[in-house]
Amino acid sequence: MIPLLFFAGMLVVFWLLVIQPQRRRREQQTRLLSDLAVGDDVITAGGLYGAVREVADDHVVLEIAPETRVRVAKSAVAGRLDPEPEPEPEAEPERLTQTEQTKNTEAPLT
Repeated sequence: MIPLLFFAGMLVVFWLLVIQPQRRRREQQTRLLSDLAVGDDVITAGGLYGAVREVADDHVVLEIAPETRVRVAKSAVAGRLDPEPEPEPEAEPERLTQTEQTKNTEAPLT
């Protein structure tokens, strides 16, 4: 009886640690490929970065440099890149008054 429970427990652990995450990843990849649209920035499984210019049933056309387009299998698209956030304007550095500067530089060392 105990070996049977141990075996069942191992199957449950295997299912939770291996099968379930693979299923989620496969669903995410299927959703990614079905949601591809012109203008998306993507990366392929081979490490090629590009912008989608055309989407067909089995392939996509990526622009990897200005006027340089390549056709890759749709299944080779590994992920969509998030658009880079616009940089925030830099704040001006605080300006210390002459007395504050003097206090900061003349602090005794202990």
